[in-house]
Amino acid sequence: MSGRNFYSYSDNTLKAPGAGVDFHMHTLASDGLWTPEKLIETAAEQGLRVLAVSDHDTIESVRPAQELGARKGIKVIPGVEITINWKNAMYHMLVFNFNPDDPALNALLADTDKQVTDKKTEMIEALKKKGYKLHKLDELKNAAGNYQAIEIARALYLGGEVPTFDQAMRLGWQVGMERICSQSADKAIAVSLAAGGIPIMAHPGREEHGFKVASLEVLREMVEFGLAGVEVYHYSHPPAEVERYRNFAKQNELIISAGSDSHNESRKPTPWDPELVRNMLERLNVTPPKAEPAWKQAKRAS
Repeated sequence: MSGRNFYSYSDNTLKAPGAGVDFHMHTLASDGLWTPEKLIETAAEQGLRVLAVSDHDTIESVRPAQELGARKGIKVIPGVEITINWKNAMYHMLVFNFNPDDPALNALLADTDKQVTDKKTEMIEALKKKGYKLHKLDELKNAAGNYQAIEIARALYLGGEVPTFDQAMRLGWQVGMERICSQSADKAIAVSLAAGGIPIMAHPGREEHGFKVASLEVLREMVEFGLAGVEVYHYSHPPAEVERYRNFAKQNELIISAGSDSHNESRKPTPWDPELVRNMLERLNVTPPKAEPAWKQAKRAS
């Protein structure tokens, strides 16, 4: 496929239903709405053959997804999306194919989880000292009992304790909602490599609140620590960014990854063409999938 132009997420010529790969999606274990069962079912319907569940700072859904995927003929790679910091900026880093039982990796993820839990506890205590009850908070937890810090602000508004959501957000910021829980990039990369993982910068061109676009200079610095690749194909990357990061990866002999960043039905798992990520599949020692006959796809999805 060299020699052709590489376009964006919406370009269906980059998709291969029946032989698709997708290395970025989230479940109820973090901020997604997918159960592992529904995610694997949907991935099979979308024509995926290789995927990674990569929840934020947790690997809780990895083994359930692997077991479910095996029944559908889908190879599920261990994945996680670690929140990292570098030079006072925040980024997301995907890690693939690590040992899920690695003690140091699990300790690192547990530390981030403790940071998040402590932050939410501090927010709730501070708001209750101000007289707020947060009686709607339990209703905003997902089916797994998880909730993000922003749900604390949402509970204030939905519970009628403040007149506007903007006011609820301002109160949240006052009590620490914007504090992002993370690990230093150099440590996270070192721990990931020691666990046998492949660290990849997630959606480097995406702008989001609290996080920065990863410049090529930042990527070069992280490559020095052992960063192995870049998520080139992502829904937030317009054509120019796809080409920019793809060229950077090729020039620096880095792995190219592709992900839907699916959290729910609004953006389902995507069957990216395995040829786009051939060096990733080679690193994973996975043979690039080939499309199956329609009857076999229907049987596998049933």
